[in-house]
Amino acid sequence: MKVGIIGGGALGLALAKILDKNKISYELFERSLVGRKILASGNGKANIGNINLYEDCYNDSFGFNLVNNYHLELLNFFKEIGLIIKKDDEGRIYPYSESSQSVLNCLMPNKKNIVENFPINSISKINGKYYLNDVRGPFDYLVICTGSKASFIKKKQDGFNDYLNSLNLEYKEDFPSLVGFKLNTNFNKLNGVRIKCMAKLIKDDKVIYAEPGEAILKNDGISGICVMNLSSRYARLVDKSNCYISLDLIPDLNIVIKDKNELVGLLNPKLVEYFNQLTIEEINHKLRDFRHEIIGVYDYEFAQVVSGGISLNNIDDDLRLIKDNHIFIGGELLDVDGVCGGYNLMFAFACALKIGDVLCNIK
Repeated sequence: MKVGIIGGGALGLALAKILDKNKISYELFERSLVGRKILASGNGKANIGNINLYEDCYNDSFGFNLVNNYHLELLNFFKEIGLIIKKDDEGRIYPYSESSQSVLNCLMPNKKNIVENFPINSISKINGKYYLNDVRGPFDYLVICTGSKASFIKKKQDGFNDYLNSLNLEYKEDFPSLVGFKLNTNFNKLNGVRIKCMAKLIKDDKVIYAEPGEAILKNDGISGICVMNLSSRYARLVDKSNCYISLDLIPDLNIVIKDKNELVGLLNPKLVEYFNQLTIEEINHKLRDFRHEIIGVYDYEFAQVVSGGISLNNIDDDLRLIKDNHIFIGGELLDVDGVCGGYNLMFAFACALKIGDVLCNIK
């Protein structure tokens, strides 16, 4: 048996490591260099998972159930490949070294089986065997895990996964997720201000989702982990009109401002200057509801993941294509996305463990 792995991200590398251990023949193909997103994860520290797991971590129960089934096994996998991990106060899992390069080094499979700078343009099947670009093969099984165009510059986004068109899969249109919002507000004088707050996504005066955290104001928008988690809910809205982000700037205080001088010891100096232009009544309202209209999100280049992708209707519980059970699809290609905190990489790793189990049990 020989396996072709298309994609050298977390899923592809972890699966290759499993196949190495079980002496299963494979080749891994990557359009550029392996491990690109792993190296960027957690601002270079690699947030590779999370101890805490709850259903709302993912947009679909499929993602939660798969990760839940492999949660403990994933920790054992890290141990097996020699990766020492630690967790922070919020349960996020990092390499002990706090270096994403350590993760990549531990994940790196047998290099003789890796083909880098090899974009896939076509998949063909001849006499039950698979060929890539009509020149690499034959393979008995294919594992497709090329991810999405999130985090790629615009010139590299076009035609990102066009090679999949021949498979005629049901696809849900993708949208940038875990990304900042563009707002109908000019924040030039507040650019770079960080605010501890309760952030809320509001549509038609109804709160869709709220999360505490740090928001970061930008010239034309807003970012921060809590904001990016709001964006994952925004991405799933069919109608994105009349949407707002609202910040409660003093969520843990029960005070009413009676004099503008009270702002000096309460807010960032730049915010004080901004609020000093308002009336006392406006100040007290905006301290609780600093609301701004959402006009969109930043480009895929600035997104961690996408919302949407290959529909789960195409695969079975083993991540095999229903129309061809010798092809597996997993990771960010699927219409599964999680919130910030290591959940998306953890889903990719769980997919690798699942596919590895299936392949290792094929006689």
